[in-house]
Amino acid sequence: MNTETSQLIRSLRLIMVIGLVFVHFGNFPGDPLDPFTGVVNAEFVVASSINSFFTYFFLCSVPILSMISGYLFCYQGKPNFIETLKKKNTTLILPYLTWTTIWLLFAFVLYSIGKSSNQFTYYDQGFSDYNILDLLNGIIGITETPFAFQFWFVHDLVLSIIITPIIIPAIKKFGAIVVIIPFLLWAMDYSPWIFFNFKVIAFFNFGLYIGIKKVNINIPTNLKWLNLSIILFIIMVLVRIYTPAAYNGKMPFENIYELFLRIIGSLAIITLAINMKIYLNGVFKYLVNHSGYAFFLHAFHFPIIILMKQVLFMTGIFQGELGLIFLWITSIVATILTAIITAEVIHRYLPGLYRYLNGQRSI
Repeated sequence: MNTETSQLIRSLRLIMVIGLVFVHFGNFPGDPLDPFTGVVNAEFVVASSINSFFTYFFLCSVPILSMISGYLFCYQGKPNFIETLKKKNTTLILPYLTWTTIWLLFAFVLYSIGKSSNQFTYYDQGFSDYNILDLLNGIIGITETPFAFQFWFVHDLVLSIIITPIIIPAIKKFGAIVVIIPFLLWAMDYSPWIFFNFKVIAFFNFGLYIGIKKVNINIPTNLKWLNLSIILFIIMVLVRIYTPAAYNGKMPFENIYELFLRIIGSLAIITLAINMKIYLNGVFKYLVNHSGYAFFLHAFHFPIIILMKQVLFMTGIFQGELGLIFLWITSIVATILTAIITAEVIHRYLPGLYRYLNGQRSI
């Protein structure tokens, strides 16, 4: 892999994880409007529009991270499955289980502290009637996503890796049809038995495909046509967040539309990263050089982003349309900075623990 491609991948990893912080901000405190719904009967139209726009803008995080994982899995040739699985145990699986356990305990503590005053009710995971399945769901995610919601991606990624001994030979024999099938099932809203959805496996398979086919990823210098994907993606996001208002809160052909939204969006965000390399090279290099934060930020940001916005809102400072916009900005920035500071502190004083929590990745 050439240096430019390696740098692009490293920058995208950090950009996409930062994007997940935007996605997981959720609704504004006291406002029931879910940003995934779009701007429907919004009390705060501007704030809701900004929140919903960036929620959908960064929904391409999972597709891009999945493609990168699939591509890197095969780009050096046929992987040794047993050795790869052993490596993933320390770089992915054990940190995943550790983080989800930490956050479930964190939720229980906050729920216990706040239940008498009806605060932090978000963290009530049914602890008053908890059973073994609830515990396994909270940590691993079996029939439901883990409490640390972001780890549904890791859950599905691990499962995708486990079935590569089946998928890789299938791609070699049947070609692109193996890649297309999960996309078709996704469009049909088919519920998978073991995966939470088809988003990870579909884009992971695409990454495997281009890795198996030895597709050379060269960074283009002429972005004239690629830049059109950015404009198209922005239009598609705006259509997605405003159309439901005309259809009783529903998006027509939602699955198909969002599938294409993610495909076009992935191309658009990759193009934006290339533009950053050309026109904002200092920022691009910073992202490349600090891509080691990506896994830690991914693991750390949720549910901290929820607590951050709740605590900030309790100050009474962030009121009205403008106040909610500042709440949105402040919560996201504060969460990212808190993650970075925490990473630096643990790395400095407990470097062994940091490497474990960060999947053996350097800072």
